[in-house]
Amino acid sequence: MQIKLLLYVLAAATLIAACSTPKIATVDNDREFGPSAASPDSILGHLPDYSETLNTLQGKGKAIVSEPGNSERVTIYFAGNREKSLVTIKNSLGIEGGQILSEGDSLLVYNKVDKVARKISVRDGNVTSVGHLASVNVLEMMNFVPQTAEIDKILESESSYLLVMQNGTKVYIDQDNNDLLQVDQPAQSDLPYSRIVYDAYGRIDGFKLPRRVTIFSADGQSKVALLIQSLDVNPGSLDLEIDLPNDVKLVTQ
Repeated sequence: MQIKLLLYVLAAATLIAACSTPKIATVDNDREFGPSAASPDSILGHLPDYSETLNTLQGKGKAIVSEPGNSERVTIYFAGNREKSLVTIKNSLGIEGGQILSEGDSLLVYNKVDKVARKISVRDGNVTSVGHLASVNVLEMMNFVPQTAEIDKILESESSYLLVMQNGTKVYIDQDNNDLLQVDQPAQSDLPYSRIVYDAYGRIDGFKLPRRVTIFSADGQSKVALLIQSLDVNPGSLDLEIDLPNDVKLVTQ
């Protein structure tokens, strides 16, 4: 399994998204939005904030990695806390291809097929842009909460609120059920993704979380979709380490 594919899959796993090619209803037509009289507190007060109560996650999902001229279906097993995330990838035949450990600013990518491991900085210019997504914490991505002080203006359409943040990020929220629908990053953000679309919310042990998330690359040409098949919130202890065999070469960059 190629390093690029592993990074794509980690991008999906770190964010939890859809398994068959999803019909994505985007809400990026800003011409439908006008000034809103709603206050930041009235909107964010209804948006779930689990930053103090959701501490660990683990689960399994089916993912589709799509890029120009190529599409891969894989199964992923993911686990994470507020500091790190571990993803194990299996191909369509059930063969384990590798693991990726994300620790904030760095990735340990273990290619089990080629018996090589790479320690990569997520800020390294040589890393494929989608790979930078691995630096995003899985829990914060699953429960993204805008900060009131960072809101520049609020717009609304017939069905959605649009929060325009001071850094240019756009956050779309459903007016009826207060679900986070979409987060768009400005081109100047230098982030490896341009858009995240959230869908299929459900309640799991009292937490309202998306069961599908679709992540678009910075250039919009590639996307990752993951459908969560099982999810365990706040499990006890998690093994978030990769035990490299003695015959595996570790390459650092």
